[in-house]
Parts: sequence; structure tokens; C-alpha cells
Amino acid sequence: MISACLITKNEESWLGECLEHLKPIVSEFIVVDTGSTDRTVEIAREKGARVSQIKWENDFSKARNISLEKATQRWILIIDPDERISGEELSKLKQLTDAKDVIAYTLTTRNYSRNSAASGYKPCIGKYSEEKDYPGYFESPKIRLFQNIPTIRFVGSVHELVESTVVGKIVNSDIPIHHYGSTPEMEAAKGKKNFYQNQGKKKVQENPSDWKSFFELGVEYLTGREYVKAYRQLERARDLKRNDPLILTNLGYAYMESNLLDKSEKVLQECLQVDPLYHDALLNLGVIEMRRGEWQRGIKIFDQVVKKHAFSFLAFRNRGLCLAHLKDYQSAAASFEKALAVFPQFTEAKIDLGVVCFAAGRPDLAKPVLEEALRAEPKSLRARSTLDDVYAALKHQSAIKTSL
Repeated sequence: MISACLITKNEESWLGECLEHLKPIVSEFIVVDTGSTDRTVEIAREKGARVSQIKWENDFSKARNISLEKATQRWILIIDPDERISGEELSKLKQLTDAKDVIAYTLTTRNYSRNSAASGYKPCIGKYSEEKDYPGYFESPKIRLFQNIPTIRFVGSVHELVESTVVGKIVNSDIPIHHYGSTPEMEAAKGKKNFYQNQGKKKVQENPSDWKSFFELGVEYLTGREYVKAYRQLERARDLKRNDPLILTNLGYAYMESNLLDKSEKVLQECLQVDPLYHDALLNLGVIEMRRGEWQRGIKIFDQVVKKHAFSFLAFRNRGLCLAHLKDYQSAAASFEKALAVFPQFTEAKIDLGVVCFAAGRPDLAKPVLEEALRAEPKSLRARSTLDDVYAALKHQSAIKTSL
């Protein structure tokens, strides 16, 4: 009933488990390998997959479409080796294929990450064992399950999608796909940064009137922290598609990180005229005030953010940072605690809390918070240096008490 279609290259650490966990619902596995030099192909065959080996031509759609051509079942599931579907959701996903009038289903990918500043970042709450030890994730919806119809094919050499080729009823499913390849370590290991940027440049040359091509390249530059390059591409996207909140908020962020604060503020205000509740636009207006050293104005904006978005841990943290600069350590600590109530694994907020406790003359309160933060992030120089100062202060206090 279901063909699972995958493309691979050097996925020996992920592939076996991926294929194995889908066996209860998948009738056949189609693996198109694009040049693995490890045991990927061998593992795929061991697990019963039908394997094709092709030359990689810098085109994700071409590789994926070859996998679609080889699928024989009525439904096709698109999944990558570093993705999983929860065991409790597998039967639900299979039930989706009972529908006669649905052509395709959109599933939301949970891209697990340790970067809490990522746009749309959400804390993990222990709902799925697949969350592992990740503190949070950001989401990306796309069609992953669709009927095996020859006209449904992927489009785009990068950021490939079938959406533009699907004709008929598309339904949003609440079944998530758990993706582990969005961490910096994984991206670096796969050499994705340079590849996506180069392919993005090619795509905008081939599609000079396509806003999405410029937007995708701009986001790639944002991810690589190349902010000037990013805003130049995002400006082109905005010119081609006006009044899009996603374009505007990313453009505003790129301006802000390029220290073009006035331009950033103007664009973010434009975004809020389109969507007054857009979280990242509201949040970054507050960050702009922080960059200007306008702490009180920043606090007012972050207060507005949490009124409209009660679970904005970043707004609570930024509010605390503003209060700390004003030396209102007690109120700052309360804001950091609110951030941690929303997102208990928010290590930066734990460090902030420890810092303000120490600044307020309470090394005894700072010590356990900073020790916990350092266990979570052993490489944090800020946590380590502050904790060293805390230990010195506690030793000094102990020496004074002893002398008395």
C-alpha cells in the first residue's frame, strides 16, 4: 500500500534504524543512492530495500523523482534517513491512506535544534520519546504522503517540493516527522552550507522573477550569518512579493544584524501592519531598542510581546536582560524564572539568572543555577567564568565567618 522513497549519501549511521522502524506500515522501500562511500547501500539491501545507484547531478528533485518512478504502491511516503515517525503515530499514518478522495497529506517536520534563537523555536515538552535530549525544535510543513500519480513530481534543485504539481484535495495531518539533521554539527558533517548557497545562486539566475528563490537564498545566508548577502537577496524577494510577513521579518532581522537599525525597524513595522501579532517582528523591535541601549523602551515592547504571546521565552529573557542593565536584579531574576518556566532547558536564561543572583550579592543562590547550566553546556565560558567568581566569593565569605 505504501512505498517509502528515500535518497541517500553516506547515511550508514541513520538508514538502518529508519527503514526498520517503518516496516510495520511500509510495503516497499525505494532507496536512490547518490554516491555513498560508506555502508549505506549495503545496509539498504540488508533491510530489503530496492536500491538504485545514480550519479549526483546537484539536483535533489531529479534524484527524488527517480525514486518516485520506481515506486509500485498506491501511496508514497517521502522520508529522509535522519527522520523518524513515532511508533504511536505509525498506525494513524497508515489509516490516512484509506481515504479515497484525498490526493496528498501535509505533515509537519519537527527540526530538532539547540539554537533557541531560531525563528519559530518551540520547547520540547516530553510529548514524544523522539524528542531525545533536544531542548526544542522549529517546524516546517510540507507534503510528505501522496498518491502514486505520475504527474506528481518534485520541483526545485534545492528545497524541492511536490506542492506545485498536486491537483486535488490536500489535507493537513497532525502527525509530525522528527528530524535530527538540523543541528550545526549535522549540517557541517554533510557539507550542506556551501552546497545550498551555490545551488541557491544558480536557482535565482534561472528564476529571476521567482520571489521564493531569492527568499531561500537569503535564508541560507542568514543561517551562515552572512547578513549583508542575506538582506540583498531578501530585498529582491520583497520587491517580487510585497507585504509577505515571512519575507519582511527575515529582512528586518538581516538589517538588524547588519546594524542597520532604522531600516530594520521600518521593515518590521511594515510586517506588523500586515500581521499585528507576528511574534518575531514584535520581538526584534524590542531587540532593536536593546541594541540602542534604550532599556525601558525595550521592556515596554517585551511586555507587549508576552501579552500577545504568553509562551515567548525569548521575550521574558530579553525583558530580564533589560532589567539587569538597569540594575533591577530582583525583577530581572523574576523574568528569567518566567522564561525558564516556559522553557526549562533554556540554558542561556539559567546563566542569566545565575549572573543576576551573583550581581545582587547572592552567590549562594547563583551557585546551583550556574552548576546546572554548566552541566547542560560544559563549554559555556560565561557560565564557567561566573561560577569561578561565585566560588571565590563563597570561599571569601566562609573565611570571614571562620575568622569571626
